This record gives sequence, structure tokens and C-alpha cells, in this order.
Amino acid sequence: MARKRSRSAPGQMTRDACAATSNGGGRRLVVVAAFDVVSFTALVEADEERVLAAWRALRGDIDPLIAAGGGRIFKALGDGLLVEFTSPVEATRTALIVQETTARTAAGQDAAVRLEMRCAIHMGEVTVEGTDLLGDGINIVSRLQAHAPVGGVLVSAAVMDLISGRLSQPIEELGPLTLRNMSRPVHAYAVGPKAPGSRTDPRTGAIDSFQRRRPSIAVLPFVDQAEDEGASWFSDGLVEAIIAALACLPELIVISRSSVLRYRGQAHDPERVRRELAVRYMLTGSVRRDGAPESGRVRLSAELCDCETGTAIWSDRFAGAAADLFQLQDELSARVVTTIAPQVQESELRRVLKKHPESLDAYESVLRGLDLLYRVEDDPWAKALPLFERAMALDPSYASAYALAATCHGERFYEGTSPDPTADQMEAERLSRLALSYDRFDPLALSLCGHIRSWLFHDYDHAIELFDRALAANPSAAIAWLRSSATFSYIGETREARRRVEIGLRLSPYDAHVFFSYGLAALAAYADGDYLEAASWGRRSMALNPRFVGNLRFLAASLAARGQFKEAHEVGRALLRVNPTFSARKFAAGHAFKDAEKRRLFGEHLVMAGLPE
Repeated sequence: MARKRSRSAPGQMTRDACAATSNGGGRRLVVVAAFDVVSFTALVEADEERVLAAWRALRGDIDPLIAAGGGRIFKALGDGLLVEFTSPVEATRTALIVQETTARTAAGQDAAVRLEMRCAIHMGEVTVEGTDLLGDGINIVSRLQAHAPVGGVLVSAAVMDLISGRLSQPIEELGPLTLRNMSRPVHAYAVGPKAPGSRTDPRTGAIDSFQRRRPSIAVLPFVDQAEDEGASWFSDGLVEAIIAALACLPELIVISRSSVLRYRGQAHDPERVRRELAVRYMLTGSVRRDGAPESGRVRLSAELCDCETGTAIWSDRFAGAAADLFQLQDELSARVVTTIAPQVQESELRRVLKKHPESLDAYESVLRGLDLLYRVEDDPWAKALPLFERAMALDPSYASAYALAATCHGERFYEGTSPDPTADQMEAERLSRLALSYDRFDPLALSLCGHIRSWLFHDYDHAIELFDRALAANPSAAIAWLRSSATFSYIGETREARRRVEIGLRLSPYDAHVFFSYGLAALAAYADGDYLEAASWGRRSMALNPRFVGNLRFLAASLAARGQFKEAHEVGRALLRVNPTFSARKFAAGHAFKDAEKRRLFGEHLVMAGLPE
């Protein structure tokens, strides 16, 4: 049994949460560590009695360490262990402690009974049968440990994306490894003292998974060749679908849709795109749709360009019935991936391509709503919400429609424009939960639900588990990196909060709503006590949206904390113009900061900014 904690480790999923996310009790997303004793058969053959005694003694030392780290040994083999964890961070920390203990024990033994282990960690879906776990995830980790360094810990890319920057350990990238009897290679990393050749981040002691040498791509807005030149929503929606498919692959870094819309209607200069978005590749194209949604024809053309050389790698045309639009999108996405990340196998592509809606009319409603959300105008949420509600009515199991409707309710609250904040919060949670019930790996729904669990209910453990699932499903989900930053600010893990904002801004630097991201950066800096940096981010956010109350609160508090009372009072007055009933101490007392002293200090800073108590 896992030890009880006041707060779980970052990324930890509680047992109840795991049960809640299982599929009818038969499937579950878990982290599994495989330990194996090196050359155990040969050692036993040479001196069976002493070696088995040494193994029993070692188990007596390491089993309590595994339990203390939240691990459950679900299979004890003659020469190894399979252990289930609910947190990739805790699994890796525990594995390093186990290996350190094993090495210390071995140092005092003679060679005949000296036991050393390899360890590998992987995260994936498994089948639950009683207390046992079975399936592809178990096969992968069992074969992966054979590649681990003796005395070391090896993790898959799925785990690395969730522990990067959160462990002060050296890391060595091993690249894609071919596993016995498995067609698809697994990208792996050695973690800890047994990875001496690694390059570490001088600030954190760990390599940031987002700085690894992965192909990066921007999918620029396609030209819509419809007769109505203003009808860009269809081509923009096509780009959204392609980005969503590509972003689910950990092998790629994909710039968010909201940051590429600025290139709509412009000549696509590879050098400019490379410089502004820091990507290696760009995909451009055009789309033409003739006839009715269900019975017409669709023609796509696309070109993949290497931005470093400015040369086209390939260009192609795709055509078919309008009813086959999703198939055309998938074919185009697959062509891109197999060109710039050829190690991705067909089975992996099938896994990441999103579930498509049943109704093309529902799909069109979502595309029109998305188009409204990304236009810079007053209250886009109220305008887009009816379209998402129509999509839900046309296709009651369309997960993205529910998630986007939840976004509308949530954003009205966060921006301070909600006529009924409590009702919008509750509706945002209800709709995001429904989205997860229809697609429990939808990154948007997971991110929104996680943010709501943290902000509204202060359920930080569950929130982090949801964010981890979002990033496991889509490592390039800017919304997951950004929204999860707030939760780490609330619980005081400010270095991680600031790192996540940086990654989110890297993925979405030109979002039409980047003021929200700047506000999150201000929150992270304020929580860290860096009021100068917080004020700098807050000013940038206010310059883009002077009515965004979520930022004005922290900007006013940061300025007051620095003694810049004149500017703090000006910001406070701007806040009151948007939210006349704001109460500083009442708001601060109910804020999501976990630490009571942080809440008290926040209230003091708001009062110092001239806001009513």
C-alpha cells in the first residue's frame, strides 16, 4: 500500500483516481517499473544457497522503499520485480533510491553473491485482471529493462515527457531502441548517476524534454479557395485537425493553431517562419470544397518545406468526396509524419489520429465556433457557445464540442466577464467531465477539467493527474502546459510552474489570447516572490487586454509588493471598473494558494494596492 501523504508527489494519481479513469475496470493508465537482477541464473548456478539468501535480504531492504514511494509489487519473479506506480516522478525517484541501496549493499559483498539490477520505467495502458496487470505496456517495460545500464534506470519517452525538469539527475538520450519481438522501436533515456554522458540543464540539473532534438513543425493556415473569400473557418478547421493529429506524437514538436493564424493571408516565407516560430519544417496548402457538406467534393493540396534550406521536400494533392474529409486529413497527416519522423510506425499513427465526429454538420459547427474564438473581438465566448451547443445536439458523443463549450464558460469566468461566475464554473466542470466520458484522452477536456479541479475545488492531486494524462496524450498541448502551470504555482512548486509557462509560450507564442499566458507567467513569478518579473509579465498582459481581471489582480499585488503604489492604485482602479464588487481579503482568503500565509500576504498586497478590503 502507498504511504499516506498530505499531498501526493507531482503527477501522482490517487488509487481512486486511477479506478475512476479505468475503462469498465478492465483498462487503466499506469506507470510500471521492471527490476531485473543481472546474470542471476549464472550466480544461482554457481552458489544457489548464498545467492538466494542475498536476494531475500535485498528484498527486505528494497520492498519497504518501493512501498514508501507509492509502489505496488504486482509480480515477483525469481530474479526481478514488476511494480505499479501512479506517478512517473515518484516511480523514477524510487527506482533511483532502490538502485542506490542495491549498489551500497553490493559494495560490501564478495563477487559470488554481489547482486546488481537493471531497471526500466514505462507508462501506458494495461489490462487489469485481479491484482495482475497485463498487456502491451507490460511487454514494453519488460523488454526495455534489458537495455538499461547495470545499476541504472532507463525510462521511455512517455515517462521522460512528464519527469523532465522535476528531477535533479543527469540524463542521457539513448534514442529509439529496438525491442525483442516488437515491431515498433521505443525512444528511451538513461536517468541518474549511470548516465554520465548526459548534457544537463545548468539551472535544474536535468535536461528539458522540450529541448531535445525532435523535429519541429508549423502547419500554416491553408488557403480556402471557396467563392466566399471570407469563409476561412473551413480551411482553419482543417489545419486544426492536422495539428491535433501531429501534436499527439511525442516524436514531434508542433506549434499551436492559435499561433499560426497570424500568417493567414500572407506569403509564407520559410526564413521568417523559422525565425519567429523556431521550427524546422512548415506545411502549407489550399483546400476547395464544392457542393453540400455531405455530398460534395473536397480537394486538398499541400507542400512540406524545410525552413532551414527553404526548399520543398514534397508536394501532393488529395481529393475525394466531402464525406471522406476525415480520411483525407488522416492521409495528409500520415504523409507529413512519415517524412519528418520516419521512425513512427503505422500502428502508432492509427493510435494518435483522433476519433472523428459522426456528423459533418456537427463538425462544421465546431469549426465555425473555433473561428469565432480566435478572432480578437469582445466576448467571443458568448458568440461561439451556441455553435458548440448545436454540435453537441447533432452529435451527442462529440467530445471536442463539449470541451470547447466548457472553455466558453470557463473563459468568461477567468476574464471577469461572467454574469454568473459560479454557474459558469460549474457548467465548465460538467461539460469537461462529459467530454472526458466520451474521450478520456482528449487533451483539451483534460486540461480544462484539471484547471477547474485545482482553481475551484483545490483538488491539486487530481488536477495534476489530469494534466499528466493530457500531456501523455498530446505532448505539444500548449493548453496543458500553460494551465498546469497555475496549479504548480498554487502548491508552491514555482520552478516547475515557470518552466511550464515557458514551454507553453514556446508552443503558442502568438496566440490571440496570449495575454492569458502572460497572466499565468505573472502568477508563477508572484508565487515565487519575484515581484519585479511578475509586474513585467503583468504589464505585457494588461497592454494586450486591460480588462483581464485574472491578470489585474496579480499585477496590482506585485506592484504594491514592490512599493510602486501609484501604478498599483491605477491598476486597482482598472480592476474595479471591470469588477466593481471586488473584495481584496475575501478574494484572497478563498484563493487557490495552498499555503495560508501566501493567501494572507496576497490579501495584504491587494489592500496596499488600494482595493477595498
